[in-house]
Amino acid sequence: MKKLLLGLGLLFSVAAFAFDTSALQLSLWAPKVQLVPEYIDISGLKLNLPYGGNKRVAGVDLGFVSINNSSSSLQVNLFNRNQEDYVGCQVGLVNMAGTSSGVNIGLVNFTEGISSGLQISLFNASLEHRGMQIGLINYCEFLTGMQIGLCNIVTKSTVPFFPIVNFCF
Repeated sequence: MKKLLLGLGLLFSVAAFAFDTSALQLSLWAPKVQLVPEYIDISGLKLNLPYGGNKRVAGVDLGFVSINNSSSSLQVNLFNRNQEDYVGCQVGLVNMAGTSSGVNIGLVNFTEGISSGLQISLFNASLEHRGMQIGLINYCEFLTGMQIGLCNIVTKSTVPFFPIVNFCF
């Protein structure tokens, strides 16, 4: 069994170096202790036990802490960070992205640029949001959509604050 696992790991590593992509990433601590280097793209399964990081990820990203340049995936980690763009579904305590499109579910959702889709958490924040934010506190500068929460803030709006429901179209 050990030889089989070692052989599979070697096979994935060789394939990753040959094609700059891998179907599997097992990571203990990026960038030093992971199956394939951080500059290799992952198209498949990425396991972060506890911390992993890669350039691009497409597929399923599971574990404790994941930091990537960009992702098109289902991310289920305690902490999700995509420095550039994210497309898909993020589930975690903290979800962060440069831009995001899809569904973000967590305690804190933070997007530095444009977010589109659905954000559900205690605190949602983005520069511009297109879609729906549901949370205790929802914040953005520009909104095309709806906010549902105790405190809804859209700073560049004719009504910059409104409790319970706020919307701009």
